[in-house]
Amino acid sequence: MEVGLDLDEVERRRRVVGPNALAERARLSAGAILVDQLRSAVVALLAVAVLAGIAIGELIEAAAVATVLLVNTIVGFVTELRAVRSMEALQRLTASTADVERHDRRDEIDAIDLVPGDIVSVEAGDRVPADIRLVEVSDLEVEESALTGESSTVDKSCDAVAEGAPLAERVSMLFTGTTVRAGRGRGVVVATGASTEVGRIADLAASTDTMQAPLQAGLEQLGRALSLVVVGLGLALALLGVVRGMELREIAEVSIALAVAIVPEGLPAVATLTLTVGMRRMARHQALVRRLPTVETLGSTSVIASDKTGTLTANEMRVVEVHLTDGAAPESLWRAAVLCNDADIAPDGDPVGDPTEVALLRGATDAGFEWRTEREGTARSDEVPFDSATKRMAVVVDGEILAKGAPEVLLDPDRDPALLAAVDDMTDRALRTLAIAVGPTPTDGASDDELFASAVAVGVVGISDPPRPEAIDAVAVCHRAGVRVVMITGDQPRTAAAVARELGLRHGLVMTGPEIDEADDDTLADRIADVDVFARVAPEHKLRLVRALQADGEIVAVTGDGVNDAPALRQADVGIAMGRTGTDVAREAADIVLTTDDFSTIEHAIREGRRIFENIRRFGQFLFSWHLSVVFVVVVAIALGLPAPLAGLMILWNNLIIDVIPSFALALEPSDDESMDTPPRPKTEPVIGAGTVRRIVTQGLLVGGVGLTAYLLGRGPLDLSLDQARTLTFITLTAAQLLAVFNARTDHGSGFRGASRNPYLWAALAVTLVLEAAALGIAPLRDLLGLATLAPSAWAIALGLAVVPLLVTQSARLVGGRRSPAS
Repeated sequence: MEVGLDLDEVERRRRVVGPNALAERARLSAGAILVDQLRSAVVALLAVAVLAGIAIGELIEAAAVATVLLVNTIVGFVTELRAVRSMEALQRLTASTADVERHDRRDEIDAIDLVPGDIVSVEAGDRVPADIRLVEVSDLEVEESALTGESSTVDKSCDAVAEGAPLAERVSMLFTGTTVRAGRGRGVVVATGASTEVGRIADLAASTDTMQAPLQAGLEQLGRALSLVVVGLGLALALLGVVRGMELREIAEVSIALAVAIVPEGLPAVATLTLTVGMRRMARHQALVRRLPTVETLGSTSVIASDKTGTLTANEMRVVEVHLTDGAAPESLWRAAVLCNDADIAPDGDPVGDPTEVALLRGATDAGFEWRTEREGTARSDEVPFDSATKRMAVVVDGEILAKGAPEVLLDPDRDPALLAAVDDMTDRALRTLAIAVGPTPTDGASDDELFASAVAVGVVGISDPPRPEAIDAVAVCHRAGVRVVMITGDQPRTAAAVARELGLRHGLVMTGPEIDEADDDTLADRIADVDVFARVAPEHKLRLVRALQADGEIVAVTGDGVNDAPALRQADVGIAMGRTGTDVAREAADIVLTTDDFSTIEHAIREGRRIFENIRRFGQFLFSWHLSVVFVVVVAIALGLPAPLAGLMILWNNLIIDVIPSFALALEPSDDESMDTPPRPKTEPVIGAGTVRRIVTQGLLVGGVGLTAYLLGRGPLDLSLDQARTLTFITLTAAQLLAVFNARTDHGSGFRGASRNPYLWAALAVTLVLEAAALGIAPLRDLLGLATLAPSAWAIALGLAVVPLLVTQSARLVGGRRSPAS
């Protein structure tokens, strides 16, 4: 082993195991995304309407429907054109070079050329190039937080570990992509490429399917339902036409008109635009959305499964407590802490060195101690380097010993009982403790033990990776909103419980990775209902926990910043990555990236998601009540033996205008102040619930009723021509539906209350009126749509009928005076 592999053996092993790189996986092509857009049931219905129009020679109508189909497809395609790049990010995590010994030579090679059996050396600052079994170490410390969730560096050794030990406890191993913070080491490569721990996580992430958003599922379900309705009514009308002796062409025209009336052509566009606006609003709160449907899914979130390190905490070790001996000055403690210290902090704030020593420098800064000034002009005349075996370090400066180390090493039980009591208390709260001591220099030639014997403790400090203050507040808001927060971490159980206590989570019970392994699915489902803290978990444990929560009917958001979070981020209904301190892997696997790493941004995102869902219901009620009213008028008129009361192009024109413009304005309604005081809606609750369906039917029949009345008046007492009667129906329906927008704004109380807070609503009404006036006033467009001019008396009848649905609904609410359940 001393000589390393020869070149022939290297080539043989490379042929067997391949290069030390993660396999690239095929991206989702633009063509595949386009095909996915065309699989919608609504698209299929519109496509059939186009073909039927062409078949009977109604080319203008077919072209109009085809244009709608094309626009909807383009909007969806452009919005969803994206690729999952987790594999590329995982490749960027790997090192580019490696210090290797081969055939009695030491050389620096591309890390991609490593093979199992190579002897590799690492030192402070190196990125580990492969999974390595250590055979030599010298004060080797490695940061593995991105891989294990452990917030502090890991002291490495050559000692064997128990079979099946958690990743964070495999002290004799180095893992691809982790960073050497101090010391040096030498070992044998045992795994490369896809066989490494990072490669295993890559496979987990790649094999995990992203979850379908509730809105996507709801719209697909709605599309399938509309398909059945169109087919059913089409067959019924065709049968009725045959019985009445109608020509095949006339039957086809009516069926196309009915299909156009039922299908909400503007729904995909309005839904996409609504989510896009939500995405932009979230971006103003520093949350970047990578998948549009995720915006709405956030409003349904019932559980947030959060990583600890770097998410709920800052992944930054801090001095959180200081205890001094009687009579000791704080300046004495901080002077020793910063001079007996090999770390540094660059002017731009980047730390260099051991995280514990960096914490001491930050603590000195927080205490107002000018450590940079103190270091200037001072020089060490002697030092005892830190040794993981003795757990102590000392320097001699200006004839004084400055020392730091483990409390059990530096503290005297007889002399420092108060400090030892403080240490016990901090240890119980999972703080890392460090003692600081100073003293006069003994005689020249003193041994290390004599140096430390001369130092007297001046105090102890407690160090931890504390919770973010904003995370504590955000957890409280989430609890008030009925959203459960659970912590999933690779850290030690005691540390996780201590952080959970500060965050306000249930911390009495902690479940560990080995316990998850031992539990079957039923046992795990029972346990997770009572546990908010999961510690010492590996990536597969996180994935299993997320799946167990989802199997229990929860909509799960997962937050994380490390490589180990990637599979769970992809499995989650909403994956949320920290953008500033998070790894590329986590960002690419997530649906949302928080650019400020502020956990409280999730609160704003959930609030925005709930606003979007309520607004989708608002415009859904408005949009579908319109389609119901048109279907009602067409079906009843034909059932009565009358010609179709609206031509297909009339219906399509109004569908495009009313489906999009007023509906989009409703989608921009401001958030309800009470949105975060109610629990999330159940996962099984549809987008268009029973209460909304009742309001759709009521409003649709009211608007359809006045439209049918106008048509019957036009064909009867008013003795209008067919085109004039259709125009009278067109005006009545249009005006009635525009006024009904105020009925859709709320399911209780006055529809005008708070309307001034939504300027988009008034702008939408104005634009819609202008477009409808153009359809009636511009002769070529009027002729194309089949409209006619009307006498002032007919206009008065149309507008008089149009106010009826608004007056009836608002009067009923005024009399009822109570809120109906929203659904």
